[in-house]
Amino acid sequence: MSKHGGLLCGAALMVFLLVAGQSVWAMSPRYTLLGRALIVQVEAPNLLTVKMQGKDRLVNIRLLGVGSPRNRDRIRGLEPQLLTFILKKDLWEEARSYVRSLLDGKVVEVWARKLDRKDDKQRLLAYIVIPTGSSEPMDLNADIIKKGLGFVTRDYVHVTFADYKQLEEEARKNRRGIWRGLSMDWVSSLRE
Repeated sequence: MSKHGGLLCGAALMVFLLVAGQSVWAMSPRYTLLGRALIVQVEAPNLLTVKMQGKDRLVNIRLLGVGSPRNRDRIRGLEPQLLTFILKKDLWEEARSYVRSLLDGKVVEVWARKLDRKDDKQRLLAYIVIPTGSSEPMDLNADIIKKGLGFVTRDYVHVTFADYKQLEEEARKNRRGIWRGLSMDWVSSLRE
């Protein structure tokens, strides 16, 4: 098979898997399914403690690609009115409550990078997949951003950056979650 034929086959497989509902990171050779876990605690919208099934240990997880509305680095460059809105409405707690409601009593899949799995605080960097009973499980990381309850991060490399950035832009345009505090002038300028 020629080099171009191999690339075409790979591209066709990628398109097929995307259409079939698979996430980009699940197809990437950089990520692996670590197993299933029971949620023990939701410390923050992007910080969880889980108990891996079949293992007698707790694992602290930081959701890959998701920043919290309380993170000073994430909110530093925001408009003053948006910062005030986030603090006044306690959107950090709203985000954490939303994540808790999705995860309460659930067993989830934990997907992590094969290399460089931990952040600077030794938390596992992971994607969390919630079984929904249908053929398409929920990507928790993407859902938080889609609902406007978190920011897309760049501090750890992840293959979902472009997809998550698009979800964040849609949340901004539609004034979801933390983006409800945006001025209507700002939102109107996006639609022009």
